[in-house]
Amino acid sequence: MEDEGDGGVFGTPDAPDDDSTSGERVHALVAQGRFAEAHAVVGDAFVERNGSAGYLLRAWVLAQERRPAEAREAVDWALALAGPAEAADVFVLAGVVLLSLDEVHDALIVAVRAGGADPDGWEPAVLLSDVYRRLGRVPDAVAAARRAVELAPREAEAQVALARSLSAGRGMLGRLPRRLRAEHRGAVERSLLLGADPGQLQAPRAGILTGGVAVAVLWAIQLYRIETGDDWQFVAAGAVVAVTALLLVVLVRVHSRRTGTGAVARMRGIRATVRTELAADLVTGNRLWRLRAAHVGAVIPVAPLLTTGLVADRAWRRELWPLWAAVPVTVAGAAGVAVAVAGVHWWYGPEFTRRAFLFSWFGRLQIVVPALLLGASLAGAVAGSASRATWRDLAIAHAGWLAATWAVAGTASLQARRAI
Repeated sequence: MEDEGDGGVFGTPDAPDDDSTSGERVHALVAQGRFAEAHAVVGDAFVERNGSAGYLLRAWVLAQERRPAEAREAVDWALALAGPAEAADVFVLAGVVLLSLDEVHDALIVAVRAGGADPDGWEPAVLLSDVYRRLGRVPDAVAAARRAVELAPREAEAQVALARSLSAGRGMLGRLPRRLRAEHRGAVERSLLLGADPGQLQAPRAGILTGGVAVAVLWAIQLYRIETGDDWQFVAAGAVVAVTALLLVVLVRVHSRRTGTGAVARMRGIRATVRTELAADLVTGNRLWRLRAAHVGAVIPVAPLLTTGLVADRAWRRELWPLWAAVPVTVAGAAGVAVAVAGVHWWYGPEFTRRAFLFSWFGRLQIVVPALLLGASLAGAVAGSASRATWRDLAIAHAGWLAATWAVAGTASLQARRAI
């Protein structure tokens, strides 16, 4: 019965005030689902005595209780109170809570602060590894985990971080590269010997990737229907694409409500983090910058392919679009390229935009080739006398340019994985 007390074991009202053991008591209560008693331990008096650490322990309880908006508010209060000389443990716990709330980019900022507060600490390194793994930056995750193991080889969490980060480097067939298998096996064995839970050793994989591939395949099917079908197929495909876009908007709004952070504020926070990382990367080696530039280059050719590329392909099959349709489609393609470049400028900043499009031959081609493809297709539609072979060459050029840029992006990603 609740009025009989528990001898102070779990921090109920008859327990002594001992903040040094509050964390253990709270974890025990949460593990049993006794959230009301956990909140009694981390009440206002406890938070007032412990400042940032108190707010973060309360935030962790709220996160486990599935109250994300309140948990995020508690984290924000903790970080607002944290001074420059705050202990690394505070930032580590903040990062753990933010990860549980799916605020990965904010967790990255906190992880960097934790590393600055304790450069030789293994816990900040573990947090940084977990954050990088969630961001898909596997080489960085592995490097941080190796650092943690180097600092604390007898800590189970460090070995788990290494095993999980290496596991995240599996290929499309689910196999680890041969050069990493021995290291992964050793990390798993040491983790188990040190008492780790076997369920912690496998990194969650393929959630975002699978969802993204599914959406891409769905939209590709609709574009195929638009390309090959009659007017009714066009209407049906357009409806499916519109519904998919609406569902994505709903998901974004639901996530905003769940986390308590609006979509605009979240995007601005992520953008600030990305720009900061790129600025640091320009000083330390340009690896991340080159990878991002390759990914940008893989996006831009999509606009010509889905506009004048369709015009050229239909004309190749002797189904020339009327001029009243070809002109706005070409304008839409040019607008798509312009929006992509403007988006790069807004997201990555002016310095990255200049370097990506002006200071390399591949970057300059990202502007010149789409302009040539759009212009040549429009000229052929206006003239109305282009041969079938000309339209064939234009259609192949659209697809070939997309394949070439994707090959560059794939090569850059593969090189990044081989850097592990």
